[in-house]
Amino acid sequence: MGSVKTWLAAAALCAAAASTWASGAQDLLSTLDRAAQPAPEPSVTVRLVAQNEGLTPQAENLLAVVLEHAPGWHTYWRMPGDAGLTTQFSFTTPKDVRLTDPRFPLPERHNDKGIVSFSYGGTAVFPFEAEIPRFPEGRSARISIHVSYLACKDVCIPGEGTAEITLPYEVAPKPSADAELVSNAIVNVPEVADIRGVRAVYEEDRLKVTVPASEVHVEKSLSFYPLDERVLKLSDEPQHQTEEDGSASILMTLAPEFLQEPRATLSGVFLGDGGPAAGGWAIETSFPLEKGAVPKPAVFSGALPVAGSGASVTTLTAIVFAFLGGLILNLMPCVFPILSLKILQLIEGYRRGERLLPHGIAFTGGVLVTMGVLAGALLALRGVGMALGWGFQLQSPWVVSLLLVLFVAITINLLGVFEFTAASHLADTRVARSAPRTGAASSFFTGILAVIVASPCTAPFMGAALGYAVTQPAVEAIAVFLSLGLGMALPWLLLCIFPGWSRMLPRPGAWMDVFRKVMAIPMALAVVWLGWVLSKQVSLNGMLLMLAGCGSAAIALWLLGREQWGRGRNRVLMGVTSFLAAGAIAVIATGEFDRAATAQGRGVWQPWSEEAVRASLAEGRPVFVDFTAAWCVTCQANKVAALDRDEVQTAFRDGNVTLLMGDWTNRDPAITDILSRFGRSGVPLYLLYRPDGTVQVLPELLTPGIVLDAVKGGQQ
Repeated sequence: MGSVKTWLAAAALCAAAASTWASGAQDLLSTLDRAAQPAPEPSVTVRLVAQNEGLTPQAENLLAVVLEHAPGWHTYWRMPGDAGLTTQFSFTTPKDVRLTDPRFPLPERHNDKGIVSFSYGGTAVFPFEAEIPRFPEGRSARISIHVSYLACKDVCIPGEGTAEITLPYEVAPKPSADAELVSNAIVNVPEVADIRGVRAVYEEDRLKVTVPASEVHVEKSLSFYPLDERVLKLSDEPQHQTEEDGSASILMTLAPEFLQEPRATLSGVFLGDGGPAAGGWAIETSFPLEKGAVPKPAVFSGALPVAGSGASVTTLTAIVFAFLGGLILNLMPCVFPILSLKILQLIEGYRRGERLLPHGIAFTGGVLVTMGVLAGALLALRGVGMALGWGFQLQSPWVVSLLLVLFVAITINLLGVFEFTAASHLADTRVARSAPRTGAASSFFTGILAVIVASPCTAPFMGAALGYAVTQPAVEAIAVFLSLGLGMALPWLLLCIFPGWSRMLPRPGAWMDVFRKVMAIPMALAVVWLGWVLSKQVSLNGMLLMLAGCGSAAIALWLLGREQWGRGRNRVLMGVTSFLAAGAIAVIATGEFDRAATAQGRGVWQPWSEEAVRASLAEGRPVFVDFTAAWCVTCQANKVAALDRDEVQTAFRDGNVTLLMGDWTNRDPAITDILSRFGRSGVPLYLLYRPDGTVQVLPELLTPGIVLDAVKGGQQ
């Protein structure tokens, strides 16, 4: 045994050293490779163009600065956002020529993992005007421009560029080759105007800006790009809503800097219906800020809208909904393999004439304790800024791997290969067989396991209840989670409390061994499912590592079973098991297990992003979003039962619906944030955005009829 431990330690040490050497060598080669590469092409090219081939005295002369960005590169707007630097211009002109400041076109808004920026890519055109006196000096004007910018791609590089143009003075100049480019640039520049009646009220960190219907016309959407820095928390998406009088409002979140030093006014650009590029409008304006009452968004208040109804969730109703969800959770497929263990425990206890009440209390205790721990961990991690939700533990491949090995062990146990017994170290057959196989401790463990594996499932009523719970103080939140656990454990507790109900259990007999082996089937299917989930989280090498680990566990448990039943040990197989375990340690040392699997799309579904939603809505297309995860059994069932059905896909195509999928298999703060905004703590979440600005939340359990009604309802 000592030699085996020495061998394992040596294998781990060698693997770690190999990993360190390989990492250092790779860094050195990368440095040499970068040094050998030629200088990169310019990321931004500056041009100076004019609408006409000449300048006309005492007339409107339109020119423009053109920034041509290399593919993937971008520069920044007047207000760059959470990162970046403003693009700056300086001119050199004849003393009698006056130029206006270049006008910034509307930028693109990007949200990269909570870092929001306003930037330009491709071709960005900044128009300006030249004023020529009645009798200018000379026959032409030479205009030069110097541009300072920060260009970013994978890295950010400060840059500068110059350009110049010489134009003759002419009474009636001809249009230039760039006339259309300059003329079109004016369309993308926000109009500078005062919007009368704008009311901006803030309370705590909430800001509500209302634009009167008499001043602007909003059909689909209203958004706002601030020009003042450190006033708004840009990572929180503005929420547009229509008031009863037809006015348009935006709910936004104020930045911590504003709360420390409030200001009296706010400047920015209102975008109506997607902006000019989408057939809407854009107006630059400023307006005063005042303190007042601002209602909390539904996700932060004590009342949440329930999908498909006009009801609301308070603490009491959340507890009731959680209890009902826990009852229904017993019927969900992810819990069935564990409940099969509970059935066996009750039957074996009944066979031996044991009191079943301790089993019921222990099982309920295991469920409630685990629910409390899960709720506490969830709230604690959220308290330090981590965005998590229901089922968050299955986003870790390490947790999935531990469950996978555990389920392999349970499957082998149900097949009778070995027994969970404290006498496993005894080779005497009679002693091993006489050791208890069940008891209160076993029932407590089953309760723990039931909660852990239940998290991939979301039952009706659960979504709204847990979404409410994770936004509340600790006492209310834990009460909701405990109510969910009580609903889950109650059927088994009642079966143990009332002895008369035990008569419903079949009489003991030889069939029990057959039934036990039959129960190994759903457990084996759970192993296959967990393996599929893990394949979505880790690389191929990680999967090979897991197969080696499961193989080692299976062989070790088989050897344990032989020892339990007095059949001795097999030293060859023990050596094979040790070799596989050492291989697993070596692979872990290389870090292969931590490398995530490459994300893949699913047919016509495209990856979700808020930019993709806005782009489709700007084109007048409805958007259906499926927030899902590989470990979410309810999500996979809905795909088979509804979303992937031919009639549903046909309805999506006929309705010109954009299909987006948000994959929450691995932790994604952006998806967690959108779940929270819609009052959910986990997947599935199904949203149907319509071009008129409305959003429909579909139930957790889908049928083709539910989806078809939603799609057709938006076409009426």
